[in-house]
Amino acid sequence: MNHTPVSIRAMFLRQIQIRGFKSFADKTVLEFVPGVSVIVGPNGSGKSNLVDAISWALGEQGPRALRGGQMADVIFAGTPSRPALGMAEVKLVIDNTAGKIPVPMSEIEIARTIFRSGDSEYRIGGQVVRLMDVQELLSESGIGRALHTVVGQGQLEEVLLSRPEDRRKYIEEAAGIAKHRRRKERAERKLVGLDQDLLRLSDVLAELRRQLKPLQQQAEMAKRHETLTAEADRLSRALAAARLRALIREQERRRDGWDHGLVERSQARQRLDALDEQVLAAADARAAATGALTESEQVLRATAFDRDAAEQRYREAVDREADARTQLASEATRTARLDTVTQEVARVERLLANTVAELESQEAALAAAEATYRQQEDHRREVEDLRRRIGEEAAGRRAEREALERSLASAEHERERLAEDLAAVQERIATIEAERETVERDIEQLDGQSSPLAERRDRLEDERRGLADKVQELEEAGRGMRARKDLLDARRTDIEETPGSRFLRDHKGRAVGLLKDLVRIEPGLERALVAALGSLADAVVYEDGALALDDAHEGGGAILAIAAGGPVPLGRSGERRLLSVVHAEPAARGIVSTVLRDVYLADTVDEAVAMQLEHSRSSFVTPDGMLIGPAVIHTALEADDRLREIRAELQVLAHDLSAAEQQLRPRRGRLGEIGEEIAFLREQIDAADADITSAAERLTSFERDLGGLRTEEELLRHRIAAVEDGETAWRVRLSTIAPSAAEDLPELPPLPRAPIQIRVTVETLRRDRRHHDQRSAELRAERDALAAQDPHALRQALAEAEASRSEAEEAARAAEVVCAAAGEIRDAAAAEEREAADAEALVNRSWREASTELDRLREKYEEDDRSRGDIERRIADAERMLREGFGMEPAEALAELGDDDTAESIAKRQELVQRRLGLLGRVNLLAVGELGAMQERHDFMQRELEDVRAARRDLLELIAQVDREITETFTTAYRDVAIEFERLVAELFPGGEGRLVLTDPASPLESGIEIEASPGRKRVKRISLLSGGERSLTALAFLFAIFTARPSPFYLMDEVEPALDDVNLHRFLRLVGGFATDAQVLIVTHQKRTMEIAGMLYGISLNTDGTTKVVAQRMEPAPTEVTAFQMPQAEPVR
Repeated sequence: MNHTPVSIRAMFLRQIQIRGFKSFADKTVLEFVPGVSVIVGPNGSGKSNLVDAISWALGEQGPRALRGGQMADVIFAGTPSRPALGMAEVKLVIDNTAGKIPVPMSEIEIARTIFRSGDSEYRIGGQVVRLMDVQELLSESGIGRALHTVVGQGQLEEVLLSRPEDRRKYIEEAAGIAKHRRRKERAERKLVGLDQDLLRLSDVLAELRRQLKPLQQQAEMAKRHETLTAEADRLSRALAAARLRALIREQERRRDGWDHGLVERSQARQRLDALDEQVLAAADARAAATGALTESEQVLRATAFDRDAAEQRYREAVDREADARTQLASEATRTARLDTVTQEVARVERLLANTVAELESQEAALAAAEATYRQQEDHRREVEDLRRRIGEEAAGRRAEREALERSLASAEHERERLAEDLAAVQERIATIEAERETVERDIEQLDGQSSPLAERRDRLEDERRGLADKVQELEEAGRGMRARKDLLDARRTDIEETPGSRFLRDHKGRAVGLLKDLVRIEPGLERALVAALGSLADAVVYEDGALALDDAHEGGGAILAIAAGGPVPLGRSGERRLLSVVHAEPAARGIVSTVLRDVYLADTVDEAVAMQLEHSRSSFVTPDGMLIGPAVIHTALEADDRLREIRAELQVLAHDLSAAEQQLRPRRGRLGEIGEEIAFLREQIDAADADITSAAERLTSFERDLGGLRTEEELLRHRIAAVEDGETAWRVRLSTIAPSAAEDLPELPPLPRAPIQIRVTVETLRRDRRHHDQRSAELRAERDALAAQDPHALRQALAEAEASRSEAEEAARAAEVVCAAAGEIRDAAAAEEREAADAEALVNRSWREASTELDRLREKYEEDDRSRGDIERRIADAERMLREGFGMEPAEALAELGDDDTAESIAKRQELVQRRLGLLGRVNLLAVGELGAMQERHDFMQRELEDVRAARRDLLELIAQVDREITETFTTAYRDVAIEFERLVAELFPGGEGRLVLTDPASPLESGIEIEASPGRKRVKRISLLSGGERSLTALAFLFAIFTARPSPFYLMDEVEPALDDVNLHRFLRLVGGFATDAQVLIVTHQKRTMEIAGMLYGISLNTDGTTKVVAQRMEPAPTEVTAFQMPQAEPVR
């Protein structure tokens, strides 16, 4: 055979290694070749598992896409003969010699591993990487995350039935737009974060600006406070030095008394030491007497123990003598028992000999009977086996002949029935073909009626989308303003929530209101009024004092005020009273007059201080809220300023919300009108579509029925031929089997009888022999024990026991005498010990008297020592305070004091300075530093705000640039795909037309893609009106248009051509052949003609243990016309 040379084509996938993935339990390695490779095998053998393995290794993340419930389902789950595995691994070896993947490697290995615990990993070249790394690497070669180059089962129908927006994703993946969209998504997420940062920075800056002005006033007060504090510190240092000088003089005055007390204490100590020696001598004498007494008591206890032991030995000797006399008396009884036992032994031994003789006779008879029984039983079993074999052979021949006769009759009946079914099927095929032509004409008519309605609906949809975008924009702005309003309302509620407001809520109807709500002042002086009222601004006003007293026990921290007060006093000449600019409600006039009667207005703080020094009982307040009064300074609360700002901002928000609502109202009305008209059009279109769909379903049903009927017709023909072949074979077999004749069976012998009686007799004799053996042994042992006893030995033992008793009696008498002498010695030692104890007690009494006197002198000395130590400690503390607290040496501080500088005079001057500090009130000592820090923070926040705004502008520019890139890339890709689609439809459907249409041409960033196709002479454009084969070819045209416009080096198709007839299949294969010149194509198929174009054929089969086996064969180029297909000899795959 001549071999046509094969051109060198770009190869993408060189090798795949599978281990533990689904049905691939064992390690399987497939070597791929350039061009077209075809994978074949029966259903359920694992072909699609191979496709899933490639998709999984390339990064597929959906378990459903891999036909599983969870990702761990891809691991081999085990079979009855094979255990489950704990991991699955797939490795792809990619040939990159053509440089389609932009990395400096000619061969790339991509591997993915998963463990049953859920852990998984990706590797490139053996190095662990992320999924994103694998996807980015493959996207550069035209394979995106969606793996559009892998066309699985049912995906053709999915392409046609999917939404237009989903079809757009196929082109985006092929054009590499996904990475641009990911860039845009990341930029949009950053933009959202920047917007939030911008809002927070604006709020912080506004708050900082509000806090700067009062902090400047606090800084001025802090400087005044610092000057007075320095003076107070100087006076504190002088006061500490004066107190140190007084302590030093006190120490010199008391020094002589302390020295005299030390001498008296030393003399008392010497007297006590002499008494200590006498106490020790008396204690030694007492110890010697106690030792002698202890020794005599030990001797007494030892002699008493010896006496008790001698008496015990005497009692034991008496017992042994009595036992000897008892044994000698029992000698006569032993002789009589020995004669009786000897006679009994002889009798038992005679019985034993008789039993043994009879047992031997019976055991011989039993052995003979058992042998006869076994011979008879074996003979009967042989006869039964022979009878059974003869009967089974005869029955088998009869059953086979009867089965053949029944099968032959059934085959004749089946052949007649199949012939009738074949005629019925042919008649039904003709009927359905006539009905199909009628339905096709109805569909063309309905399609022409619905087109104008669809065009009107599309125009309204465009208008509605524009209005909806504008409405959404306005609503989002409104939601933002409402969110801001809710935030401000919450802040206002927090600020307004005071003890007075809570109390007023619980007592509405009894109280008039809060004092601050009942008083008004001229504009610009609000802070002055707040400072003047102070905490009384939150007071709850009552007209009736009795009601106020009743509610006072529920006050909860609230101030209750009664609407009463004296007359308004006359003001000072030349001064402006605060009451002159205050306007109060009638119920609050008396209270306000009482509270503000001595409050006057001043233009500046300095003026207020000067006026207050002149009029010490009056208070003066500035317009910015600083009140200078008798020994007090009040400032307005910052919360009141913030509350006024919030209320002003709430008014602006309310106006903006009203304007937005006015713009929304007409647009919403127009949206409602458009929605109603679209709904009406949809009802009409849906009705037409329902009729078209119903007709299309009937058409599809006709085609499905025709395909089934033609298949059934072919099957019936094959079955009729098979039945006829079976009839011929059965007749030949029936002629070779002759009818069976009755045959003679051998006679069955009777059942043998077992020797049961002899077995019982033998067992009885064996039991009697064991009994006689045991009894004889017991009697012989007793006889031997009685014969071993000796009378002479018993008499000798009695004599020895009498002599031992006499010796023990003498030893007991001697031990009693020694014990009495030891008792007398012990009594004399006890008398001497009592005399020594009395002498020791007398010496101890004298020592205690001397010790008491020494304790008194010691306590006096310790008291003097404590007073001396206290003075020294106070002096040390004073010196340490001067060193550590004031940073001066004590000598320098004492030198600065004058003769008249006493602690009392310095303390008075210090108290005067402290009163001046008290007049300043509460001062923020950190105000100067806080002012600088806050100003620095304000400047920093301002710079941050400008940076955030610049970053936001950059992000918006980046998003716009990415949108332009996406639009340009998609427009170019879409135009190329549309051109290729029109070309492929014309090529696949001679005389047909097809095109791709954007659902929203004005918005290329979001527009979907509709597919229109009119195969051959048909004038319909709807995909749902095409036949199954035409729909499959249309979907293939769409995918191949993408492949052509944006080529990829690798394509995998899983059973995409089952719905194609011979003509369409030929067109499909011609299309694949064109792609195979520049790319690698893997096809999973059952079609013989698809196998014929393969350069490499892979056979998939299922082993007996439930695992997949793969064999491969390189194919020769097929001739132009294939008459028969022969599967070549396969070689196994590693």
